[in-house]
Amino acid sequence: MRPARRITARGGRRHVPVFGADDRGLAIDLVLTHTEDGHSWDGMIFRPRGDREQRRRRLGVIVIHGSVGNYLTGVPRRVSFGLAQAGFTVLSVNTRMANYGVIFGGGLMHRTPLDIDAALAVMRRRGFRRIVLLGFSLGSTMVTHYQALRQPADVVGVCTLAHPASLPAALRLRWAHYGAEPTYEEVVEEAHLRLAPDFERTRRDGIFIVRRARGFGERPVDGEVWSYLAWWHSRGPRAPHAESRLRIGHVTVPLAIIQAGEDELVRAAEGAQLESIARQGDCPSVLLETIPGTDHVFTGADTDLTEAIVEWLDERL
Repeated sequence: MRPARRITARGGRRHVPVFGADDRGLAIDLVLTHTEDGHSWDGMIFRPRGDREQRRRRLGVIVIHGSVGNYLTGVPRRVSFGLAQAGFTVLSVNTRMANYGVIFGGGLMHRTPLDIDAALAVMRRRGFRRIVLLGFSLGSTMVTHYQALRQPADVVGVCTLAHPASLPAALRLRWAHYGAEPTYEEVVEEAHLRLAPDFERTRRDGIFIVRRARGFGERPVDGEVWSYLAWWHSRGPRAPHAESRLRIGHVTVPLAIIQAGEDELVRAAEGAQLESIARQGDCPSVLLETIPGTDHVFTGADTDLTEAIVEWLDERL
């Protein structure tokens, strides 16, 4: 087999996935999750073959994607393969925030607990009674909110990767830094005009483009596209479920916060802020670890990232 080549992407140089090598020694099943409000989402279960690491195999891990991501790309894909190869059973799953939900209006973040309910139901039907929720970026916010809200008995840990303290605050700062057009305040005003008073008025929703949202240039990669409804419920000023700094103190299981050392989207102080709030709250144990020299998507750090997660799982759970 030819060695994996490398490609250059915005986040740096990374390995191209090698199908037939990444999944060697694993059993992989496609699944559908079915939510209480009538949606179905795709997912994939990664299982180690054989009888090795029985202690690890009894623990299930549910992986939740980041913004405009999905269950089979980027960090969720790499982490799922890594954990399964280490002996854990992993379900990487979509939610209504996956892919282009934030653009076409279906990505209503305050309803994502229903998606995680459905993912947990899949793992329970497969016999798992001890489950860890693992989220990347936006997914970190979702799993933190979920555990604090639901506190299910079989969720025994929460692990977050590249975790922002506040999605609305992070977006507001980034747009101000790059001189985004329209501004955060202008989008708030337009969302009020379209969505008030109940902010669920899909008939008056619309799609808008933000120039210079992610960079100083005018390239498509420097911009963002949103629907007003999805934006309001995940980045608006009245979205408490998008504020991990409000929720993390109510997490009641062991927590790991693993941050990227050179994250371009999450400030260095945010991990320490979340750790401090969790320690002062209901959380029985908190780990804060930083992977040095890595960007938001942990480019080139797959081994370090997987080892950090596995070490925490083995030690705490």
